[in-house]
Amino acid sequence: MLLNLEDSRVKQWIVVITYAVILVLVVINFRDILKGIWTFMGYLKPLYIGIAIAFVLNRPYEKLRVLYGKKMGNRPGAAKVLAILTVYLAVIGGIVLLVRFMVPQIAENISTFVSSADQYVAMIQKELNQFMDRMGINQIDMSEVIASINSYLGKLDQVLEGTLPQIWKITSNAISGLAQIIISLVLSIYLMSGKEKLLSQCKRVLRTYCPDKACHKVKNVCCTINVVFDNYVVGQLTEALILGSLCFIGMIILGIGYAGLISIIIAVTALVPIWGAYIGGGVAVLLLLFVEPKQALVFLVFLVILQQVENSAIYPRVVGNKIGLSGLWVLLGITVGGGMFGIVGMLIGVPVTTVLYIFLKNDVLRREHRLERE
Repeated sequence: MLLNLEDSRVKQWIVVITYAVILVLVVINFRDILKGIWTFMGYLKPLYIGIAIAFVLNRPYEKLRVLYGKKMGNRPGAAKVLAILTVYLAVIGGIVLLVRFMVPQIAENISTFVSSADQYVAMIQKELNQFMDRMGINQIDMSEVIASINSYLGKLDQVLEGTLPQIWKITSNAISGLAQIIISLVLSIYLMSGKEKLLSQCKRVLRTYCPDKACHKVKNVCCTINVVFDNYVVGQLTEALILGSLCFIGMIILGIGYAGLISIIIAVTALVPIWGAYIGGGVAVLLLLFVEPKQALVFLVFLVILQQVENSAIYPRVVGNKIGLSGLWVLLGITVGGGMFGIVGMLIGVPVTTVLYIFLKNDVLRREHRLERE
């Protein structure tokens, strides 16, 4: 007996069997499929970086575009090009100045530490002995520590010689990374300059393939994500600037050296919520230990006090008010995001948690309102 392919029941059975076979194949090869998807997503890394760059620079670009547009009259294309050039030249120039300012000072500190390592250890030995005498504890002999340091410093040339065969690999990785950065910058320029056309095309595709109700929901989700991430970026940059400025002022008042360098480190690492300033503080303490251990201790106490002020007064007002998220959810977003995706997860964990929180809150309110009406 031949099957009638025009029969609706036969069509339904064919669809069900096909779906079951595909599902079984997916389950059996789930790891390979997931690995393939992850590999493909890795190839799109320049696109992700480009989107992030375009998103961060979009607000100053728009302000400059409007400003240039008013001055240049009816020449929107020229205003757009000038705005892009201004934004990217300002960012690249700032990064170059930052590197030229930081690298020599860090290299100088490390060189000072290497040349005076014996003196630092001897000073620590002296301070430690005085403390042990006051406490009535037997003194600790650090001669072995000094010998070990001298031994490692003496082997530094051998270590460098051993790493010479790796230079080619390091160079190739650096070239690959530089190529990715260039591609990301080019993509960010295309995305920022052509976002109106790109958004229009996305809306057309959405209207064509999605029902009106689903189209409205997708638009609502995209608008919420855009607003949350925009407010988060602005709030985080503002908070980092405030924290870096307060750190610089405090270090000048306390007479701590390298105020500019350390304040920049604190401001940059503060872009990572909550834990960033502590990471920057650890780096700053190590730099000060290379020069003046007592100043490192003073700075550590100052940073702890500054962090308490920042966590209780600055961050909730500047970032918390921007995104509307409580401290518990912020900490949860950072912890989960950092555990899953490292530094990148810590950076995007807070806005992603905010978006999920807003959707959950709106859904709960909608359901409560529906129950009240019933």
